[in-house]
Parts: sequence; C-alpha cells; structure tokens
Amino acid sequence: MQYENAKDILPASLLAEVQKYAEGKAIYIPKRSKREGWGEASGYREKLNKRNSAILNRYSTGASIMELAEEFFLSPETIKKIVYGKKVMLPEYSPSVHSAGQYSNAGLGEEWVRIFLASLGVEMPDAERYFLSELVRMPLRLIDDDAEEAVDPDEADSREVPLIILFEERVFHVICQVQYLSMLRREKKNAHHAFIFARKEEYEYYLKNFGKQFQR
Repeated sequence: MQYENAKDILPASLLAEVQKYAEGKAIYIPKRSKREGWGEASGYREKLNKRNSAILNRYSTGASIMELAEEFFLSPETIKKIVYGKKVMLPEYSPSVHSAGQYSNAGLGEEWVRIFLASLGVEMPDAERYFLSELVRMPLRLIDDDAEEAVDPDEADSREVPLIILFEERVFHVICQVQYLSMLRREKKNAHHAFIFARKEEYEYYLKNFGKQFQR
C-alpha cells in the first residue's frame, strides 16, 4: 500500500484536527461502508424478489404465462423473463404443516394458502379487505364454528394441515374445514396451526385481544 502525505490531500483545518490525535503517526483510513444496492434501503428489492418468487411458484403449479401476466399486471414478455430466467430456491409445496411453515418463514404464506384453497375449490379471501397472519398455533376454543357433528371417515382428511381461519365481526370461523376441525376437537386437541385472515378494520382489535394467545 502506498502512503501519501496528509498535508497534500487534506484541507488545512482537517489536518490540524487530525494532528491533535495522531501527529507524526502513520494511520490507515478505511473505505466507507459498501453502498447499498438498488432498492435495498427502501425495501423494494425484497418486495420484488418475493413477487418474482410468487410468480415462479404459481408457474410451477400450473398457471400459464397469460394468467400470470393478468394477475400480476405484467407483460407476457416480462413473465417469460422471470419464469425462464435464473431460478430461485422455493419451498416445496405439500398440503402439510411443515410445508406451510417453510412458506411462512420465507414470507410466502399467502402463496401456500392460495394453492391449498385452490386444491379444495375455494376462493382466496379478498386481499383488499383482509390481512393474513403468519403461521401460528391457535387455541381451538376461540373458533366459534359448531364442528361437533359426526365425522365421516371418508370425508375427513387425516393429514396434518393448517386451519384457514377468517376473523370478522370479532368472531373466528374456519373458511371450509368444518370436518377437519371436528376431528381435531374429537382428538382433544387444544391448539392447532393456522393462518388467520383478519378484516383490516378489525386488525388492531385482533392484535390487541388475541395476538399474545398465538404462538409460532
């Protein structure tokens, strides 16, 4: 490393200040910290990466280029660049708590719920009206649905999957899993994994009154 005389590169006032602390000494001045990349400070790059991951995931589960272009308001050419370009590691989808946890940890819980509900022929709640929680463990006593009816063994799915819950008018309901909830209660389960859709105007009430009762 080549040394330079501080007198030749520093303003006189700054040199005088440095001399108070290191007169006659050779000092190393480190480079400034690495400049943040485009979109990192604002969080936009992270948001973009999550969107692209969602597009790749939807494409891998059967969505067409045109369907994705319409859903994400992008041109078909842009969608092609995303799905045919450099691949990213996505959680593997399966109808299980483990898979749901991986998606939730990756910030893609909404994608897991979307795929799961689509497999049941159920529409996703309107994103303009609801916030979706991360994957939590929810006390079953909080769910208001009457799910004590007899369980048909041919109807009830024994796989351990999260419950999909709707919170509105200060009441929790399962969206479609009445038989599964009934089975959990008959097995004397106190709590179970769940994704919760909370109506936006009730979200603060939901967090204040119930948030601390849920565990990851």
